[in-house]
Amino acid sequence: MTGKSRYLGLALALATATPVAAADASDVYGAPPIDNGWKYQVALDGWFTALDGSIGVRGLPAADVNVSALDALEHLEGAFAGSFQATGDSWLLYSDFMWSKISADADVGPFGGNVGFEQEQILFAALVGYELPVNVQNMQLYATGGLRYQHYKVDIAIDPVFFPGTNRSGSQSWVDPIVGMALHYDINDRWFVDVMADVGGFGIASDITLQGTATVGYNWTDTISSSFGYRALYTDYSDDGFRYDATQHGLFTRLSFHF
Repeated sequence: MTGKSRYLGLALALATATPVAAADASDVYGAPPIDNGWKYQVALDGWFTALDGSIGVRGLPAADVNVSALDALEHLEGAFAGSFQATGDSWLLYSDFMWSKISADADVGPFGGNVGFEQEQILFAALVGYELPVNVQNMQLYATGGLRYQHYKVDIAIDPVFFPGTNRSGSQSWVDPIVGMALHYDINDRWFVDVMADVGGFGIASDITLQGTATVGYNWTDTISSSFGYRALYTDYSDDGFRYDATQHGLFTRLSFHF
């Protein structure tokens, strides 16, 4: 083989090898990241809640409070709620937050008089769950445990007709241990059901606290879903002249972003 032939053969070899090498390099450097199995969700929540129960502050007898969801919405002074969720490797990590402030007043007694009520509330929950082997297709069921923080600032003003009025205010914060269950079921690739429930307190802070949420949702895209349902939270707590024995309940909505 002459020198020219050797150079021509080397050039042909390099020409045919270069695309293969380039393809191998693209497999290494241009490949999509490996899915580690974890899925994340960030959501904006809406809770159109009524309030029923008895609340007492600073030695005043507990006053009955009955605020409908429409009344609460009418007298709402501000609110924000959201949640975060991560699932993977049979684990569930979940947290939610809500801040709201409402005020209302009502005429009472046959001769008139007025009772004014204002409540500012902060709720925060953090849960860890582990998936149970239910062997139902498209269903994930988790046993959960965690903490729920509750903060309430309450102002009650009583203005009777024939007696001097009085005003009391108080605030209280506490943390309850909670245990419960969380369920997610895919009806099909679009529709799904979510259910969460827990019980806690056990006399450590609250005498008892109960919470339940059930929603039906729809996947609009791979990254956006919305859901609609009902949520209720009951708490029985008393300490240092502060009494809160009430249920919040009402329609619940969620707009979720998945990644």
